[in-house]
Amino acid sequence: MNHTMPKQIGDYNKNQMLSVLRERGPTSRVELSRLLDISAAAVTRSAFRMLKNGIIRECGSEESSMGRKPTLIELCGDFCYVLGVDIVGGTLKAGLADLIGNIVKYGEEPVDKEKGAGGVLEQMLSMLRRVIDEAGIPADKIWVITIGAPGIFDPVSGKSRFTFFLDGWDDVNIQSRVLSALSIDTIIENDINLDVTGESWKGVGKDYENILYVKLGQGFASRIVLQNKLIHGHHKMAGEIGYMLPGRPSADGQNAINYEHELCNDAVSKRYSAMGGTNDISTISDLCAFSEKGDEAAETVLSDLLDRMAAALLNSVAVLDPQVIILGGDASSFGGREIGALKERIEKYFPLSQNIITSKLNKNACLYGAVKMGLDRVEERITEIW
Repeated sequence: MNHTMPKQIGDYNKNQMLSVLRERGPTSRVELSRLLDISAAAVTRSAFRMLKNGIIRECGSEESSMGRKPTLIELCGDFCYVLGVDIVGGTLKAGLADLIGNIVKYGEEPVDKEKGAGGVLEQMLSMLRRVIDEAGIPADKIWVITIGAPGIFDPVSGKSRFTFFLDGWDDVNIQSRVLSALSIDTIIENDINLDVTGESWKGVGKDYENILYVKLGQGFASRIVLQNKLIHGHHKMAGEIGYMLPGRPSADGQNAINYEHELCNDAVSKRYSAMGGTNDISTISDLCAFSEKGDEAAETVLSDLLDRMAAALLNSVAVLDPQVIILGGDASSFGGREIGALKERIEKYFPLSQNIITSKLNKNACLYGAVKMGLDRVEERITEIW
């Protein structure tokens, strides 16, 4: 007999109750039972224990035309907190959020890359201490820190791999250093994984279960959500479409150029200069802006970029068949013209039309994703105390 099954079911139901209360706000026990398809008795038992432990509180009554009005319950936002951190994109951001997901304290400052990997880590720790102090929240109330970092985090070594963020960044054990300095449970996650998590929670992806999120800018990568589950892959590199080859690989592997090298900001800037472009274009957002103004070199380079990008998206769509493709990073600056061009190129070779939209969270997607991942970890811990 499997004695763990009842506990697993119970913990799952507890997690679901917490998630519903976080997303819906004040809800009656009757409504929780209906939404989660669990017995009213089970909901009542869990609610009693949560009330006793200060996780929820009663907050008035639901309108009812007959009989006793159902009492509403809601999460106590100040029961515990999480910190979300984003160190990518030249700006260090930190958001302290309560149990409901409201950011109660925010801080940001430019990343000082001149200090090197160790210096940037110390800058982040200093900023986190400042955010905590200014919020006036006791450190033991902050249960989780989630940090969005470039590269792929290796939980065995505690270090990031395959990142060009800073020289020496691969040698820094971020998780160990933060845990040692602040004594708070610390999660390190790839920034693009957090981007799509944020989009699924607070952005344009919240109405979709199957998402292909594509980020274009300093690099080119995607992330995948299937049936509301973030897919990591065996090596935690699922979605690294920048490694795709646009052509046949060479026998010695020396001359193969992947999509990341063809589509990143630096490649686009160089291509524009080689076309005789005279404007200052350092990003794909710049390219779109000048193309819109009639810059012929920018128009040519943008058309070429859309050709290459459409090919990479077509290959991904053929494998994943997503409900929606969300464009982030510099691609979030694409307008109707660019979106239409991508659709047209893809649909020449794929039999179904594609739903392509741009991120609205854009530069804050990673921070929201970090908060959401921290709250998910918190929910797991809370179920152990009642």
